[in-house]
Amino acid sequence: MAGLAGSMLLLSSCATGTSTADPTGDTPTHTRTPVATPTAPSTASEDPGASIPAHETPGRATSERGLPLYAPGETVELEGADGEPVISLTVTSLSVQDTCPVDGGKPSSGAFALVEVEATFEQASDADAQPRPLVLSPDAWSYYPVDGPRYDGELGTTAADSCQQAGNALPAELKPGSTVRGTLVLDIPERTGALTLADADTDIAEWPLP
Repeated sequence: MAGLAGSMLLLSSCATGTSTADPTGDTPTHTRTPVATPTAPSTASEDPGASIPAHETPGRATSERGLPLYAPGETVELEGADGEPVISLTVTSLSVQDTCPVDGGKPSSGAFALVEVEATFEQASDADAQPRPLVLSPDAWSYYPVDGPRYDGELGTTAADSCQQAGNALPAELKPGSTVRGTLVLDIPERTGALTLADADTDIAEWPLP
């Protein structure tokens, strides 16, 4: 799984927001907090461009895995070595469905997790030091049940991919200088639990399922 380039170290994240459906219609604000030191699913990457998470910030709720918790509408900001935000990623909506709301297809496991994402990657000023894309495909995500270890099954099943392609599919990568919007569909074994996003094989943020 690709990380960011050697000149870009993803050091922190920030968030604020609302539930999946905000009845007030208020516009989310942004409060910066560093990414917590992660645990599973993986070991540190030998790639010099891998993310280097910072220590958790007091006041930011964390999961049992030590990851900062986010809700739909909250923005995760990943920063470069100079402390300036380079990636802003917001899960704008998160829901769990028994069937695909687009084509009526059924999941291979237990349910579909529909993750609507909007993300922006700032263009690097140094053309010779362009960071690698941030992977957003199912390979970058993990599912954790309420009690138990990380689910080792496939999240990007044929059923999930079919559902995703039938709608506004989220691109598999976020490239420097671009903005992406779309829906990611994951095939999960249970309706409850949490999803995590990783960079360079290291979890950086977590979203509890509604």
